[in-house]
Amino acid sequence: MDNPKAVGSEISKFSRKTESIAAPKSWKDAETHSVAAIRSPWYQNLFQVQNTLFHTTAEYFHGNCKYSYALAPLTTHCISYPMWLGSDSEPVDINLHGQKTYLADSMQFNLEYFLRFLNGCPGVYCLSPSFRGEDPDATHLNQFFHVECELLGKMENAINVAEGYLYHLTKSMLQSHRDFILATAGTTGHVEHLIDTMEAGKSLPRITLDQAIAMFPSEDCYEEVVPGRKDMGQKITREGERFLIEKFGGVVWLTEMDHMSVPFYQCYTDKSRRKGMTADLLMGVGETLGLGERHVTATEVGQALEHHTIHPKPYEWYMEMRNVKPLKTSGWGMGSERYLCWLLNHDDVRDLHIIPRNKGKQYLP
Repeated sequence: MDNPKAVGSEISKFSRKTESIAAPKSWKDAETHSVAAIRSPWYQNLFQVQNTLFHTTAEYFHGNCKYSYALAPLTTHCISYPMWLGSDSEPVDINLHGQKTYLADSMQFNLEYFLRFLNGCPGVYCLSPSFRGEDPDATHLNQFFHVECELLGKMENAINVAEGYLYHLTKSMLQSHRDFILATAGTTGHVEHLIDTMEAGKSLPRITLDQAIAMFPSEDCYEEVVPGRKDMGQKITREGERFLIEKFGGVVWLTEMDHMSVPFYQCYTDKSRRKGMTADLLMGVGETLGLGERHVTATEVGQALEHHTIHPKPYEWYMEMRNVKPLKTSGWGMGSERYLCWLLNHDDVRDLHIIPRNKGKQYLP
């Protein structure tokens, strides 16, 4: 006989009435947004979701992984993320006290640096703003909140940590914000499916770039890294990301990208130097988490800089760091707004900031 309590719980779950909550798009009017957001159920709930994101992140990395937190400055003279041919990102340069510098596009270089300070430290992490210069749209922000970590070990170690984090965070979100997810997404099925997959001991599906290109239905799904230079490699487009996300049921790892489409600091899969030890987690609006394994030695970094035709001067410190303390490390960064788009089944990252910072508009506070 069925358990009456369990049956009652299932009936209650499916009969629960939840009013829909829509994003008000108030960020479109910079002058009125600040007041409108205070009155908005969307932003009131989002404030609570962001609080859960922060505390769950710290709980996972500090409590589960025993990683150390890294306090890093927001300015840098050595940008990392936009420095490759396949990037759609632009650096943000500023004049600070009469000196040209950049707002940090990623804290990865800082995390690699901090990981060398404590012998035996398994990893370091941070949750901080990252800055990009391209025009904002439904999948790009000029400022976003980046969850990043760097850890000892190879790419497989980093994937395991990333999947553990995704499970831990998603389970916490469902426990704390089920009603808001239902009110925005209309379902919690995608969230529960990911949790159930992880609890069953399964890994998320993976596909290499070459395998993906072979199955794409049209050439709109991929493009050359440098137009007219097929020898420089290929990369997938947003159309390709959407195809793979649907094909694999909502979440999939894309691995082994052509090296000229990824940053120089990702190590090669083999001596041909054609592919990188990289993995992008595709979910929601597209790439949400980017991951890679790093070069160990200064010589390897120098060879990669030459391969990518990047002047080595700004990265001499990066090579020297490996002479002082060579380590095999891997790391990743997740855009929190893109993750929340997946969680809430939402299609516009611009709705995921309570205090927006969209290029070309002046918001207060």
